Amino acid sequence: MSGAQIKIAMKVVKLAIRNLARRPVRTSLTILGVTVAIAFTVGLLSISEGFIITTNQSIARQGEHILVRPQETAFHPMPMIETYGATFPQELIDRIRSIDNVEAVYPVFTYTMVPGQGMMSFISLNGVTPSFVSDLRSYLTLEKGRFLEEGDKYVVVIGAMVAEEQQLSLGSQIKVRGRDLEVVGILRPSGGIFEDMIAYVPLETLQSLLHAPGELTLAAVTVKDLDRASETAVEITSSIPEVTAQTSEEVLGILTDFIGIARAMHFSVASIALLIGILFVLSTMVMAVSERVREIGTMRAIGASRGLVFRLILAESLMIGLVAGAVGCLGGYLVSRLITFGVSKAVGVAFLQTMVTPRILAMGLLTALLIGALAGLYPAWRISRANIVESLRHE
Repeated sequence: MSGAQIKIAMKVVKLAIRNLARRPVRTSLTILGVTVAIAFTVGLLSISEGFIITTNQSIARQGEHILVRPQETAFHPMPMIETYGATFPQELIDRIRSIDNVEAVYPVFTYTMVPGQGMMSFISLNGVTPSFVSDLRSYLTLEKGRFLEEGDKYVVVIGAMVAEEQQLSLGSQIKVRGRDLEVVGILRPSGGIFEDMIAYVPLETLQSLLHAPGELTLAAVTVKDLDRASETAVEITSSIPEVTAQTSEEVLGILTDFIGIARAMHFSVASIALLIGILFVLSTMVMAVSERVREIGTMRAIGASRGLVFRLILAESLMIGLVAGAVGCLGGYLVSRLITFGVSKAVGVAFLQTMVTPRILAMGLLTALLIGALAGLYPAWRISRANIVESLRHE
């Protein structure tokens, strides 16, 4: 771009700003309409973004490389939370352990109980051996008490959210199927969305309480050669028909697909707000152009080209989009914080952490500019093609 072209562009921008400032109320209301649309979009997308990021972080630090589950639960997300009512015999552990490249196998029995009436009044009980926590959840630290130990029976180590929601402390009792479990440990908040809802119980104790001796809902597997994890998972699935084995990355992929559906729904709802934003800007620009027909005709008469007029009107529309996008992104961040705060107050715990990433902010700003561009094209084209003589006669 030459120096002359840069000067013309700067003059167009200055003139566009001056024209918008001539009608401050109308301009402000238009910017407000687009701002609300962008803030709503950014706020909604921050929900799925926060879920994806925290889930990725959570799975990345877990020690298992492969999860083995009953065949019928192959495509269910979040295996550590829900049982789905399916189990497989614990005796299969030895067969899994005998497969090449398998280093260790950790049996798990999961059960979700609802001890109260609140929205978050549930506990995901995980029946495990002491080595499961020490080997695969080494990042968990204690707030009070101790971890599970060999020989433990009717005891439980609870996550931070369980302790807060159920108002439990060391020595408190959790009743499971008519039997009390004593709280011997309370974990510090881990930062994971679901990890702090989990409580760890001795494996045989939970199996006994649920009348499922010798049954498992999943097994966590570590491998010797991580590069062969996918190959090992395929071998486990093919050699043991009762189960399906998936790497941690595959489990994360299934969960991400579910989140992707939620994100698509969020964007569909947000699209309505974006359409309203386009209509706001379009109506404003059409009205502004209709009021300035004679003015623009005069500009044309003294030498302004069609292209200059077109760029001027489009610049005004883009200016509205730019300002609304910047303010809307800030508003979207505040909306995301409000969502987190509102959910925390509603359920009593910090269950949902929304995240506004640079990618979402860039998307919000580009969307606002796109709204400005789309809404400004028609009025810019219309006025730039108007007849000069008829424009000068316009009242």
